[in-house]
Amino acid sequence: MSAGDLPSADDLRELGERVAELTRKLEKTPGLSEGHVEQVATAIERILRDYGGASYRQYRNLVRDLDLVAADVARLEKEKALHPKFVRYLDASLLRIRKRDFYLGRRLLERLTKVRAQAKERDGLLEEYREGYREIEREITRLKADREHLRSVRKPPMSEADVERIKRLLDSANRAIAHAVIAELHGVPSRLALSAFQEGSKDRRLLLPRVPEGEVAPLLSLLEDVGTVRDAFGNRGVHSLLEALTFSDAKLAHLLGDGRPLKAVLTPNLSWLKAITAPGTLLPPLSLDLPIEELRGRVEAIAGFAEKLHDVEGAREPMAGVAKAMESGQLAKAQEADRAYRTFGDAARRAWEGTLDGAIKDVERDLVKRTKDLAELTAPDKLEG
Repeated sequence: MSAGDLPSADDLRELGERVAELTRKLEKTPGLSEGHVEQVATAIERILRDYGGASYRQYRNLVRDLDLVAADVARLEKEKALHPKFVRYLDASLLRIRKRDFYLGRRLLERLTKVRAQAKERDGLLEEYREGYREIEREITRLKADREHLRSVRKPPMSEADVERIKRLLDSANRAIAHAVIAELHGVPSRLALSAFQEGSKDRRLLLPRVPEGEVAPLLSLLEDVGTVRDAFGNRGVHSLLEALTFSDAKLAHLLGDGRPLKAVLTPNLSWLKAITAPGTLLPPLSLDLPIEELRGRVEAIAGFAEKLHDVEGAREPMAGVAKAMESGQLAKAQEADRAYRTFGDAARRAWEGTLDGAIKDVERDLVKRTKDLAELTAPDKLEG
C-alpha cells in the first residue's frame, strides 16, 4: 500500500467514534457487545444446516449438538451475560428444533436478525478501523526502516556513468583477448602457438588446462624440426593437429611418409589440445564482481599472457587501458561504487548527487506525522468495550 492509499487520521478518528457509539449502544443489552448472541445463533444455524434433511437415525447426533448449545445458553443466562429476551428466543428455537420443527425453530431465530445486524455492523466497522490502525503502524515501521537504511548509505566514490564506462572497458578487453586467442589457435602456426599456451598454463591465475611437460616437448620438437611434419601440420593452426588424429594411416603415410611418430606424440597431449580448442571462452573474464586482489592478479596474468601471443595487436590498447585503470585505483573505486549502486539503488544515486540529506528529512517528516496520527487514535482493543 502506497502512502496515498493509507487511511487518513481524520477518517479513522471518525470511524472510531462511530464504533464507540455503537459499542455504547450495544453494551446496554447484555450479550450483544460481547458477541454471545451471535455465537449461539451461529451455532443454531449450523445445526439447522447440518440436520435439515437428516433422517431419524441421526436424531441422536442432533440432540447431542442441541444439548451443547443449550448448555452454553444456560451458562450465559446464569452469568447474566444474555438479556432475558434473547434467552427466551434461543431456548424456544432450540426446543422447536429438538421436536424436529425446523421451520419454526428458524423463524424464532430470525427474530434476532435486527439486533444481530447491529452487532455485525459494529464488528465490521471495528475490523475496518483495526486494519486502518495496523496500516499506520506498519507505515511507521517502514518509515523507521527507510530512515535507518538511508542513514547507512555513503557517497559512492564514482558516478554510475563512470562505473558503466569501466565495465565497458573490461568488456572490450575481454572481447579483444578472446579474439586474440582465437586468432592464435587458427591463424598462427601450431609450432609457435603451442609454446604460448604451454607458458601460459604455468600461471594458474589464467585457469588454462595444465600441460603435461614431459609429453609436450616431443610434440613441439617434432613440429619444429624441418621436414614433412612441420610442412603439413607445424605451419598450420592448432586445430589441424586434432584433424591429424582423424586421418587414416594411409592418408598420414601419403602426407608424411610415416604418420606413426606424429600420432605417438599427439595422443598423450590430446586432452589439453581439446581443452584449448573447445568452443567458448578460454580465459577467465575480467569483471568487477571479482575481489579486488583477484581482479588485480587476473589483469596482470592476462596482460602477461597476451604478450606471448602473436596476433595481439587489437588487444594491446584495451589491456593497457585496464592496466592503467588498475594502477590509478579506478577499478577499485568502480568496484566499490558498483556494489553501492546495486545494494542501495536510488539512495546511492542521491548520495552521489548530494540530495540524500533531503530524502532523509522527507522520511523523518512523514515519520513524525504518522506517529502523531497514531498517538491521537484510540487503540482498537479499547473500542471493543
